[in-house]
Amino acid sequence: MKKTDIPEDENKLTERLVRAVSRLTPQRKKMLDELLNEWERLDYREDSRIPCFLPVDYSTNDKFYQDFINNLSKGGVFIETLSPFRSGQLISLIFSLPSMQKTFKISGTIVRTEQDGIGVKFAKNLTAYQKELIQSAFSRK
Repeated sequence: MKKTDIPEDENKLTERLVRAVSRLTPQRKKMLDELLNEWERLDYREDSRIPCFLPVDYSTNDKFYQDFINNLSKGGVFIETLSPFRSGQLISLIFSLPSMQKTFKISGTIVRTEQDGIGVKFAKNLTAYQKELIQSAFSRK
C-alpha cells in the first residue's frame, strides 16, 4: 500500500504514535515491543482456545514425553514443558478430551517454542473422527 493510499486521519494517528513512542523511556519501549509481539502472536491464531489441563503423551525424534496440554483449539494445542524443542519438529500426541472415554492419537508440527512450552499445530489430514472429537470439546465448553 502506498503512503498516498492511507486516509489522512490514519496518517495523523501514525505521526502521533511515532511522536509518543519517541518520548518513551527505553524500558517503556521494550514493554511496548513485548506487547506488540503478544498482539501479533494472538492475531496469528486462527481458532479460539479452550483453557484446560489434560495429560498428554507425545513423541518426537524417537523420544517420548509426558506433560500437560494447557489449552486446546480446533487447530492445535499448547503443551506445558521444560524440554527443549525447535519449531518445525513433527510431533505425535496421544490424549483424551474431557468427558471422553477414549484416547486418540493425532500428529502435528511444533510451530512455536516458549520458555514454558510449545505450540503445536495439528496436521491438516485429520480424520473425520478426530475432527468430531475436537469439535465436541468446543460444543461442551
